[in-house]
Amino acid sequence: MIDAINSLNAASLASEMRKAAETEGTNPAASAQVDDAGASFASFMSSMATTFSDNLKDAEKKSMDGMMGKAGVREVVESVMTADQTLQTAMAFRDKIVSAYLEVIKMPI
Repeated sequence: MIDAINSLNAASLASEMRKAAETEGTNPAASAQVDDAGASFASFMSSMATTFSDNLKDAEKKSMDGMMGKAGVREVVESVMTADQTLQTAMAFRDKIVSAYLEVIKMPI
């Protein structure tokens, strides 16, 4: 799943947003703003997912190295604590996304 998140392509997201803006009949200037915002948000999300993935993989690798005696206890603890903080951040972000989605769903049409 983490690898699937890493494969997020900002260009395809921007293209989809441009198509959606064109079908809604918005003006070209507004669709250009949508492209820029969509691309920057997509690149932010992609970099954040990559960072999360890298932190978790590093913690797993350090844990295995620690069990084999190749890494010290301090290195293992630091990487595991970083992974824990990363996981907590990802869960908080997920909770905010779900909360925002539920608020949008409650809006009258």
